[in-house]
This record gives sequence, structure tokens and C-alpha cells, in this order.
Amino acid sequence: MKADVAIIGAGAAGAAAAARVAPHASVALIDRVETPGWRIGETLPGAARRALTAIGAWPRFHAAGHGAAPVKISRWGSEQAVALDGFRDPDGAGWRLDRARFEADLRIDAVARGARLIAPAGVTSLTRTDRDWEIVLDSGERISARLVIDASGRRSRLLGRFGQRRAVMDRLVCVHQRYRPRGPADPSTYTHAACDGWWYTAMLPDGFRLVAFHGDNDQLAWRALLRDGPVAAARRIEGLSEMIGTPGEMEAPQACAANSAAGSAAGPGWLAAGDSALALDPLSSQGLFNALVTGIEAGEAALALLDGDGTAMHAHAARAGRIWQAYQAHHATYYGMERRWPDAPFWRRRLGAAAA
Repeated sequence: MKADVAIIGAGAAGAAAAARVAPHASVALIDRVETPGWRIGETLPGAARRALTAIGAWPRFHAAGHGAAPVKISRWGSEQAVALDGFRDPDGAGWRLDRARFEADLRIDAVARGARLIAPAGVTSLTRTDRDWEIVLDSGERISARLVIDASGRRSRLLGRFGQRRAVMDRLVCVHQRYRPRGPADPSTYTHAACDGWWYTAMLPDGFRLVAFHGDNDQLAWRALLRDGPVAAARRIEGLSEMIGTPGEMEAPQACAANSAAGSAAGPGWLAAGDSALALDPLSSQGLFNALVTGIEAGEAALALLDGDGTAMHAHAARAGRIWQAYQAHHATYYGMERRWPDAPFWRRRLGAAAA
């Protein structure tokens, strides 16, 4: 198969890039998974409506009936719970997503706009010729493309041989668990700082509640939670326990990387989007929104490059750099607000980064 642009990864970033490019150029959208499943990371701010509208995805998103996220509550910097009404945001309240439905719908929109979806398929070989990229899939299919967009996630190393560099900012890891609560469910999202990290809980549109703990991967706390489950531990924490309520059906705990990391966003013949370019701390609640925006911008840069605009590669990299700089400032400010445990390793590391 020949394509103008091969996009590796059909999550939010890859699908957004495909939807932007496909009306104007041929696109191969490649992903390891045939049908998206549930993954942690389920919130979108109200500003996402503009991004979804720009790629023709808003009508399907609106029809999906994702849950509203009207109120955010946090215990951060003090024992007092502070509530933030999402409707005060100029873009309106955000959403608590059915993540699997969201990513499946983005794929459908990309295909409707002309992209060819190839899934399930893994990339076994990626090579660069004088003019094109040659991609070999585990099915044996070969794809020749003028440009490659890597949207395959924070663990991607596909472009390391072609000049992409990656800097990891911290050691954050997330241990999470889902359960179905018994009795009434509070729709608020809740963040709770603790001595060795921070907690998050929110109701999901499928009726399950998510409980997640975030700590550093060289500390012992997260390993115990992965063994015993964060729900049981959360029920012993004053303030958090009231949000947890009485658990019913419960799933096994899981762990995933949640550290901040920045990679090169562009190089000769390639672009990066989503977590492949910028992986954000879940505290920002901007991971999915960043994926959409950087995916759209990578798509726009790809179209410009196809039209012969040699400055588009550097412009995309510069935009990613500005996003990263703003993110670092906000990250340092927010973590710097919590000073109750200055000698605890988790907070000492972040207070040091904030001071720097």
C-alpha cells in the first residue's frame, strides 16, 4: 500500500491527526488493537469541543452521551475541601468519558473522512529511504509513505533511530482500580493529597467508580497498593472514604506509568503527537485534550509538508515546545501549593523542581 501519511497509533492523537489529513491526502492509520478497550484517563475539559468540531467529530461525540463533570473537589494544600464548579469555565463543564466509546468513535470519524484503518497490526520494521518510509507490519503487509506520524504513546521508541530524543521529568506511577458502588454515587471528581503521593476518584459513565493513587515508582507505597488494592486503602483515609462509599463488584488493581516526559516533536520526514511527543502528569487533567490538539497540529503540519512548506516541521516542534514550557510552569505551581509534608521524598522532589 502507498500512502501520503502513515500514522502509527489510532488513539485520540492518531485518530485526530488522521481526521485532519484524510480529506486532503491518503492516510494509513495503524493500531495494535482492533477494538479500543477501557483505559485510565477519562476526562476532557469543555475546550475540547472546539478541537472535536475542527475534525468533524463533535456530532458523534455529542450523541454518545458522555457524562458531565460539573464539580471538581480537592484537598490540596490544606485539610479543607475546595470545590470548583466546572460551569464557571468559559468553555463550559467538561466530560467524564466512556474512553473505549470515545476512541472507537474517533476512529469511525477518521475513516469516514477517508483514512484507511489497519488494525490489529503491529509495526515490525520502520526504515527510511531517500524519499519514503517503508513500514512492515506483523501481518506481512508493507506500507510506503511520504511522512510518518508517531502517535503510539508514551512508551514509543519507534523514531529513536531517526533523531527523536526523550527526556523523562519524574518517576510518577499510577495504581488504579474500578468497582461498582452500592448506593448513591457522587458525580464529582475528587483529588486528595497525601504524604507519599496523591489520590483521585471519579464515577465513570458505565456505573463503575475509579480510584487511583499516584506515587513515585521507587517508593514502597504503590507496590503495597498494587498487591492489596487502592480501594481498601482509600476507605481508611478521612475525606476520601466518604467519596468511596461501600464497594460492590470490584476489578483487580492495575498499574501504569504516569510520569511527565517530553520527546522531540518533529524530524526529517516524521512528526510526533500525543504522549509520543508530550506525556503529561494526570494531575493536569489535560492528557486527552493534549492528544487531540497535538494530533490536529501534527495533521496540519503534515499537510503543509506535503505541499512543500519546509518550515512546517520546525513550526510543529516549536508549538510543542511552547505547550511543554507552559505545562512545566503550571505543574511546578500546582505541586508547589502542597507544603504539608516538605520532608517526604515525594513532595521534596516536587518542591525542589518548583523552586528550580
